[in-house]
Amino acid sequence: MECSSCQSSNQRTFPSEINIHFPGFEGLERPTVWAFPQLLVCLECGFTQFMLSGDQVRTLNSDSRSDAAAA
Repeated sequence: MECSSCQSSNQRTFPSEINIHFPGFEGLERPTVWAFPQLLVCLECGFTQFMLSGDQVRTLNSDSRSDAAAA
């Protein structure tokens, strides 16, 4: 697989811990979403990819819809 940014094949996976915060000051009062994905890092340009689980995506999506309804 080649890097989506620079087309290098010099990539490596790394374990990670990501805490996703919602934007703005109002986001500070909302629960964060924890994720522990494998990161695919291009060791040439630094471009990084990862995937979230379906539950994590649903949580982010449902909270985003709440934001849109409040606006």
